Amino acid sequence: MLRAALAVPFFFGDAKTRACPWIPGGWRGFSRVRVLAVACLWLGCAVPAWADAPAGRAAPAPASSAGAGQETHPDPSATPDLSVLTAQLARASSRAAAADLEVRLEQARRHALSPTTRLLQRGAVAHLAEGKALSAVEDLDDALVLQPDVAILWRDRARARLTARDLTGAIADLGVALQRDGQDAVAWRLLSAIEEQRGDWQAAERAWQQVMALDPMVEGGRTKGEQLHLKAFGRPT
Repeated sequence: MLRAALAVPFFFGDAKTRACPWIPGGWRGFSRVRVLAVACLWLGCAVPAWADAPAGRAAPAPASSAGAGQETHPDPSATPDLSVLTAQLARASSRAAAADLEVRLEQARRHALSPTTRLLQRGAVAHLAEGKALSAVEDLDDALVLQPDVAILWRDRARARLTARDLTGAIADLGVALQRDGQDAVAWRLLSAIEEQRGDWQAAERAWQQVMALDPMVEGGRTKGEQLHLKAFGRPT
């Protein structure tokens, strides 16, 4: 069951302190996505970004009343260029440089998320931290209803399904994620880990080769590749 969008504090506090609005007839037949969308609009879509604004920076001005009642989306023209960042990651000469680019790529891939989708994604993160993998999957189900074209949401749900021990569902989600964004090294890394759990060492090794092609400076990359190759083919590289 989705936690109320007006939870106090939202997602992270003691469950006993959360306020849950009463809905006549209960939640059956009532869209969780609609609840979040209404709450987000009621709050003026005042949803913080992944990180709070730096100290001392003025808060952004409220949106004009002309757009009241409509959920805002990031300006597509301001979307970071994934191809440029991906090329830089493949040419990174140190682990530190690669780590910085990995963070920037994650931010770029989440740039297009709407405020309501971000609420759902954060709820999934909180549920995973609480050991509630199935609730996280439900949150991401709703996020994908809103923005099915965002590849990273499919990867997020694959991770939640993996935690819930649904390996088949996780691989299916990664298939969609990689079809939409085949340059996502994190998705290939997750696929390799799932194939390891399934005992398909050759598939795990092939996925790891994709990781190394996209992110040669990934932490422990060469050692991991050699281990997988040995398990897949019985001989060192």
